[in-house]
Order: sequence, then C-alpha cells, then structure tokens
Amino acid sequence: MKKLVYIIVAIVLVSCGEQKSTVTDVLGTGHFRGHNIGDKRKPVENSLKGIESLNKTENSLNYEQLIDGVELVSRYDFDEDALYSIQADMFFPDSTELSSFQESLIEHYNTKYGKVNVDGGFLVWQEDGKVEFTLADESIEFGQPKLSLTIYNFDY
Repeated sequence: MKKLVYIIVAIVLVSCGEQKSTVTDVLGTGHFRGHNIGDKRKPVENSLKGIESLNKTENSLNYEQLIDGVELVSRYDFDEDALYSIQADMFFPDSTELSSFQESLIEHYNTKYGKVNVDGGFLVWQEDGKVEFTLADESIEFGQPKLSLTIYNFDY
C-alpha cells in the first residue's frame, strides 16, 4: 500500500511540474517566435526553413502554422536592412479558448512591457518607446474567434 501511495505522489509531482502556456508556445521567444524587430532578413528566413507554407516576396515572409490548436498566420515585413513589422493573425477553435488566451497574453505583456493602454479599440504596449505591440479581437469581422497582433518599429 505504501508503494502505491509513493507512486501516486510521484506521478502527481511530475504532472505538476512547470508547463509552458499556450501563450508561450504561440509567441515563443523574442518579440515573436524567436524574432525581434530590427533582425536581419537572412537569419529570420533561415529560421523558417522547413515550414512548408513559407511564401517569400521581395519585402516579406508569410507562413501558416498550427500551434496548440491555434491557427497562426504570420507575416514579417522588411525594409532594405531589417525586420520592421510582424503581423500575426490567430484563429481559435472557439471563443472560450480565445478569451483564455487573450487574458493570458494581456497578463504576459503587462508583466513584460507595463500596463496596457487602450487606443481606438486596440490594446497597446510599447517597449522603450520604439517597438509597439497592438492587439485586437477581430472575431466579429471574421465570423470566427480571431485575434490580430501587430508588432512594429514605432520610429518608421
């Protein structure tokens, strides 16, 4: 009987270990998925090799991914030298998951960039007055649960 109790306790402790959140899985590291505003195009492009849906144009990279049930449609825009804008549209299986994700994302960004500002229906954060993050719920316009995240260099 004692052995069984130890096994159950061990399983519970392992299952309570640190788990990544869906926000962390979708956003990844850096400003977005390991990329930062100001990054050079070649390293960004190289990091996206292997993504079958990757579409390259002269000034942008576009791709789609499914992460934790969230359909992610991403676009990176470049000027001659560097990444200046990231647009991510996130489609959710239902409005409950969207709400949960949005709450977690707001908490994440508030911790990282300070309290959110509301500007014209958008939730806005700024990093050092240069990089701006805007979040909008576009569910009504698209007829399905959708968040739109835009990250760009505010100085452009």
